Amino acid sequence: MKKINITSLITFIVLSLLLFNCENNDDNSEVINADTYSSMDGLIQALKPSAQTFTIDPTTDETVTGADGTIISINANAFTDDNNNLIGTPVTVKLREHLTLEDMILANVQTSSNNQILVTGGSFSLTFEDENGSSINVNPWAIQAQIPVQTDITGYENQMQYYKGESSIVDNREMVDWELGTNSQADLGNGIFFISGLDQGFANCDVLYDMAGDTPTQFEVSVSDVTDYSETTVWMVIEDFPSVIMISSLNDTRTALSTYENSIPTGLNATLIAISVDEDNYLKFGSLPITVLGDDVFNIDLDYGTTQELTTLIQNIAN
Repeated sequence: MKKINITSLITFIVLSLLLFNCENNDDNSEVINADTYSSMDGLIQALKPSAQTFTIDPTTDETVTGADGTIISINANAFTDDNNNLIGTPVTVKLREHLTLEDMILANVQTSSNNQILVTGGSFSLTFEDENGSSINVNPWAIQAQIPVQTDITGYENQMQYYKGESSIVDNREMVDWELGTNSQADLGNGIFFISGLDQGFANCDVLYDMAGDTPTQFEVSVSDVTDYSETTVWMVIEDFPSVIMISSLNDTRTALSTYENSIPTGLNATLIAISVDEDNYLKFGSLPITVLGDDVFNIDLDYGTTQELTTLIQNIAN
């Protein structure tokens, strides 16, 4: 019987273990701890909160209250179909509340009007559907709302107005722009913003930031390892007053994102959050605190991460 060389056997085992560990280390080095999305729009839809749904009898006065305290009051016989006939069958109410800066970013609802910064006291979106899931019409002055203001609007309390929002695609990005509401009344009292004559869609408690006395400027933002900005979004969370702005326009050379000319007050303090889906569909993001000194160029470094980690970053910056 052939004798086993113990020394050779031990050497073989040790070498095998070393080779196995090296292969495992090589495999682990290639693991990327990040969620994947086919596009930036896929991430945006994943971050949005689900709508709160309520079923009401449209022939009676009804009230629905959102999870965060928004109250919607609906008069009897408030809805008509496209033929102007009153709707008497059950109606579904869909409500999304964006009462904090965190909520606004996650819901992809920025606070600007015609490229001007808004100071925000909170917003929501409200839609109505018939029993077949089709949209319906709202009679004038049939809907009222109460928004519990959860942002710090100290100094702006007496200036808040009702703004209506419209969602659209700008520079290949879904965005909400706001216009001052008409044919309605609104006022703020005891931390509650009241709206009478509410339209369905997006509603906001806002006021335009007054640039009087400020030196207006602009700035650019580049994002590390990004050359195609179609799958990259940059948010600006303003620290001096409650507002979140999406920076989406490319500069003239298409090498960075840029704010609009004369849209930013010099000295503004904010934090930028850059979010990107790379060419391999991995989620990457990063942040940068800034003070705007005038015609600045900022660069944000990105790291791989999960959706939960991104949400935590947004919470920490926005709150």
